[in-house]
Amino acid sequence: MKTNRFRHFMYSYFTYTRGEKNAALVLCSILIVLQANLWYQHYYLTPDVFISSEEIGLAADKIHLKEKNINQFTTKYNKREEIVIAPFNPNTTDSSQFVKLGLSPKQASSIIRFRDRIGGFKNKEDVKNVRVLHASLYEKWEPFIELSPAKGVKPTEKYKSDFKSNREASRPKWLILDLNKVDTTELQDLPFIGSGRSKAIINYRERLGGFCTVEQLKEIRSIPDSVYKIIFPKVKVESGPYKKLNINSLPADSLRHPYINKQLARLIVAYREQHGVFKSPSDLKKIPLVDEEILRKLAPYLLLN
Repeated sequence: MKTNRFRHFMYSYFTYTRGEKNAALVLCSILIVLQANLWYQHYYLTPDVFISSEEIGLAADKIHLKEKNINQFTTKYNKREEIVIAPFNPNTTDSSQFVKLGLSPKQASSIIRFRDRIGGFKNKEDVKNVRVLHASLYEKWEPFIELSPAKGVKPTEKYKSDFKSNREASRPKWLILDLNKVDTTELQDLPFIGSGRSKAIINYRERLGGFCTVEQLKEIRSIPDSVYKIIFPKVKVESGPYKKLNINSLPADSLRHPYINKQLARLIVAYREQHGVFKSPSDLKKIPLVDEEILRKLAPYLLLN
C-alpha cells in the first residue's frame, strides 16, 4: 500500500504531457542563450581598462593647475586697494577715484548713475542717501566732502518724477487745481500723487461724470486719508458735474454709476414702470435701497425730464 501511494504521488507531480515537456525545453533553451550572451559581452566585448602612472600624474598636474588658477582668481578679485581718503567733490569724482575711496567698481558706477539721475549732490545728506554707500564708510568720508554744484548735469527724463516737489515749489502758491479740468500730468504736480494715483482720479471722475466736492477723493481706494489731508488745500471743484443721468428714460444697463449698483438700477427702472416717472430726487427715497446718504451723493447727478 505504501509503495502504491508513493508511486501515485510521483505520477501526480512529476509526470508531464508531451506539450509540457516541449514548453520546458523551449524555456530552458531561451535561458541558456541569454546567459551565454551575458558571458560573451562580459568577457569579450568589455575592453581592459588600464591607467598608467604617467596618465595619473598628468591628471594630478591638471587638478593642481586648476586649483592654482582658482586661488589666483580669488586673490585677484578679493584684494581690496588700500583706502586713501582725501578732500574730494562727489559731483566731479570719477569711478576710479570712488574705488580709491573704498567702493567697489560696481558701487562706484552705481553712485555715479545716482548722481546723474538727481542732477548732482546738493548737500551731504544726498550723499548719505546713496544706497550702496555703507554708513561706516560715509562717516569716514563726511569730513572730506567738499560740495560744489555739478556743471552741465541735468536729471534724465526717466527720473523727472523724483523732482515733483521742485515743480510744485516753482508753481505759484495761489494756483489751485480744479479737479474737473486737470489732466494726469497736472495732477502729478501734487505731493504724493504719481502716475498711478493721477490715473485713478481721472478714471473715477469719468465714472462719476465730474466731481461735485473735493471730499469725493476719499472714495478712491488708492488715496488714503494721510494723502488726502495734504492735497486738500491744493485742489478745488468749481464746475459741477458735466454728465448727468436721466433716470426717467435710461435703461438699467445705462444707469450704472459709482452710487448706483446693478440691483439699484433695476429697482429704479421697475419703480418707474409701475408708478410713472420721478418728479423729484426725493422720490427715490421710496425705493428700499436708497437712504439719505445715497440720495445726498446722487442728487447732483440726476436729470429729471
